[in-house]
Amino acid sequence: MGRVTSGVQRVFMIGGDADLVSSLSAACAHEVGRDLPADLAAGDLVIIDARGSVPLGTGNAFATCRAIKEDPGVVVFLLISDDDCYSREIARFCMANGCLVKGEHGELSGLEGMVGSLDTEVRKVPLDALLARLERDLQGDSERGQEVLRRMSGLDQPDHLLDYLTDAETGLFDGPFATFKLDEEFKRAMRFHQPLSLILLDCGIEGWPENLPDRSTVLAEIASIFLNECRDIDTLARFTESEFLFLLPGTGTDGAMAVARRMLGELRNHDYSVEVALEPLAGLVTVPANGISDKRAFLTKAESCLNAARSGAGHAGLCASWE
Repeated sequence: MGRVTSGVQRVFMIGGDADLVSSLSAACAHEVGRDLPADLAAGDLVIIDARGSVPLGTGNAFATCRAIKEDPGVVVFLLISDDDCYSREIARFCMANGCLVKGEHGELSGLEGMVGSLDTEVRKVPLDALLARLERDLQGDSERGQEVLRRMSGLDQPDHLLDYLTDAETGLFDGPFATFKLDEEFKRAMRFHQPLSLILLDCGIEGWPENLPDRSTVLAEIASIFLNECRDIDTLARFTESEFLFLLPGTGTDGAMAVARRMLGELRNHDYSVEVALEPLAGLVTVPANGISDKRAFLTKAESCLNAARSGAGHAGLCASWE
């Protein structure tokens, strides 16, 4: 498809009839070309009619979209029918930037988002505007404002920040920070059409008394197993007393299954410094996925999978959403 360069904005249509091309030209205020060039550039927009085969030898619009998106600066929209229940979800996996939907009577929806993609100018928000926005937010929530001020006043030393974000017994991130990262990573995955896997793992330590001898030693060894099996870009957190949460950005189903199985196996077979037997269980979900449109649904699905594992579903203590 050629290497992406910058600074050029053109519009091309693959498939579709002459009337459709004319309508899109008017909507975009750009001439829509029919011949895809070899020098596609960052900011160029390609519209692919996904309602039939496309004339590029790939056989379908989704493969064509994926090939074009090897140059991530090129914007790709797929044209689908309003009664198509599947193409919108498939488009995400092919890294399409969006979809145009053609109704029964020929009306098009989604044009606003597509036309907006032609404006590639980055608008930076001035610092003063950001501070003003924060001030307005805090004025409406006095409790949150007091908490922000308390934390800011307590950060005399940079190292103190970690005290607010980590679990004291394991050194992993705590539940509140994990919730924040879940929201951040979910939005990032949806925006860039990249896979994100969520693992909820129950070590079976719920109910351990805090004064149990060697409790801290066992928890430290559990944390070390997780750290050895995960990457630097992954988020590792103690979500509840017994449950641990792992966010694996850029990791699809196969990779996440492999990580979860390794962690479960290590937890069961590890030679702990004290005598302890763990029977860990895990639930696993990967997005994009049908029915998961926000972080709450993402987490709820993972909790359902973990509960299913507790009931004996899945294999070797691991239950995934697609099983």
